[in-house]
Amino acid sequence: DQYGNPVPQDPPVAYDQYGNPVRQDPPVAYDQYGNPIPPPPATDPQGNPVAANGAPAPSGPLQATKLQVAQAELIDALDRLPEGTRMNVIFFADGVEAFAPRLVPLMNAEREQLIAYVESTSARGSTALVPAMRLAMMLQARRIVLLSDGQGNVGGIDAELLRDAREAIRGGVRIDTIGLGSGHDRQLLGTLATESGGLYQSF
Repeated sequence: DQYGNPVPQDPPVAYDQYGNPVRQDPPVAYDQYGNPIPPPPATDPQGNPVAANGAPAPSGPLQATKLQVAQAELIDALDRLPEGTRMNVIFFADGVEAFAPRLVPLMNAEREQLIAYVESTSARGSTALVPAMRLAMMLQARRIVLLSDGQGNVGGIDAELLRDAREAIRGGVRIDTIGLGSGHDRQLLGTLATESGGLYQSF
């Protein structure tokens, strides 16, 4: 204004394909030159930015990596499983790594340790799918939840996995499968779920 104070401007106007103005939602603040200032990101109690759904906002690329998606899905499942559930978590990349050598009862301490274990993992490129599933079946789990973002390329082929899985299925094992991204083996994951009475989902 005449005293040098900033004067809020009308909200910016966009145009549709016919040249008609389309008004946008007004910004919440303006800088000293009258330009709109976008609202600051929401934060958690520690001041870390969070997404609209309350999840931590990614600090690098705008989209979360497939590993981050898998970690988030697994941690959510761990939070919801009832106390006393006997389980294990197996990660597979160029090799196979399990949280414990056997199924463990999910108590408060184990739940916290499992979540920390999941958060500590990092992507390593390869997909040792067959060895990971063999280990899961050796643990004699009655239900297996398989998350994979790629084609098995270490330690065996699909035909070997299907042979071993069908033997476990005859013993009553159910296999639920989750495929992440466009590179996962849709046919294999779908077959494992269908033949065992499980569910197949893709993201």
